[in-house]
Amino acid sequence: MRTHWTHGVVFLLGALTVFGAIRLYDAVQASRYPAAERRLLERLAQPPAAPVGDASPLVRAASRMRPAVVNVDTLEELPGHGRDATASPFAPPVSREGKASGVTISPDGYIVTNNHVVQGASIIRVTTAAGARFDGRIVGADATNDIALLKVEAQGLPTAEIGDSDALQVGEQVIAIGNPFGIGATVTHGIISATDRRDLSVGDGVFLRRALQTDAAISRGNSGGALANVAGQLVGINTAIVSERGANVGIGFAIPSNVVRTVLAGVLGSHPRPVASPSAPFIGIVYAALTPEMSAQLELPPGQGVIILEVKPLTPAADAGLRRSDVVLAIDGRSVRTVEDVRAALARRRVGQALRLRLLRGAGTEEVRVRVGGKPDRAPGG
Repeated sequence: MRTHWTHGVVFLLGALTVFGAIRLYDAVQASRYPAAERRLLERLAQPPAAPVGDASPLVRAASRMRPAVVNVDTLEELPGHGRDATASPFAPPVSREGKASGVTISPDGYIVTNNHVVQGASIIRVTTAAGARFDGRIVGADATNDIALLKVEAQGLPTAEIGDSDALQVGEQVIAIGNPFGIGATVTHGIISATDRRDLSVGDGVFLRRALQTDAAISRGNSGGALANVAGQLVGINTAIVSERGANVGIGFAIPSNVVRTVLAGVLGSHPRPVASPSAPFIGIVYAALTPEMSAQLELPPGQGVIILEVKPLTPAADAGLRRSDVVLAIDGRSVRTVEDVRAALARRRVGQALRLRLLRGAGTEEVRVRVGGKPDRAPGG
């Protein structure tokens, strides 16, 4: 019994000692901060204040229009710069990437943008506000009015309500939504500066027969994006800026929505649309057989493997992380010895299916899955 009593006393004394240490620590901490700073710390620890009142009309307009605005990325193969017979197989590709915007006007995948955004593009990649990515094709275009209609294979997309641009008034508030400099969806606001600018040459070969003028900030990459009124309705397609240095100076132009509506009706009604034929399987690589010297350098048996010379941006190969100088050793478990083996493997697949590639990369091997896409009309490689 005495032992238990002794242990109890020891435990109590220990508890008191710990409690005293905690109180001492609190006292030391309290002494580190003046009373005003302690009150500020307590205030900062409180939850954020709730918003006061309803959202402004501009907030509601942006919320309504943003889901319908998409990023449009393009790849253009520049003519006259292809590799010649004497060029090194490791020479860098000559191509030009573009980043711009578009507006979805139909839930089943019709998107309006500027013609100058997609003209000459061999690959068009559309990314929605929700992050979904689609390959786009040009349904039709009107170069004179700088309007193009794209199509992606999708259903249930958020769409813009097309407003009446003839009802706009000078001084009316508007918002511009697009993808300036490729950084992603951006909203700026301003007013309508003029409603009926005519016959404007705005550079890069773009000539506008009729345009809205706005001081909402429009920069490179905003082309093809939305100009919306405070009701969140599409009243224009942002097209160009006037600037000696290429930066926004408060003079931007948009094609009026009523002009867009008329142009698109003409594009669609000019002639019957042909039924699209099935696309050839495509992943977006340029490849070649290994030379004996390459095989020796890579310590591979002669005639084994195909080297990737180029990975096209905005393609399934780029999405899967394939790299220039990767060596394809096998596809779907079958050894690859010639370029014909790669072509045959692609031919066995349909668009949307996947290929399993075993690669020699650096000092080791890796397996990569690549989704097969449809080959654009002007895209080189496989």
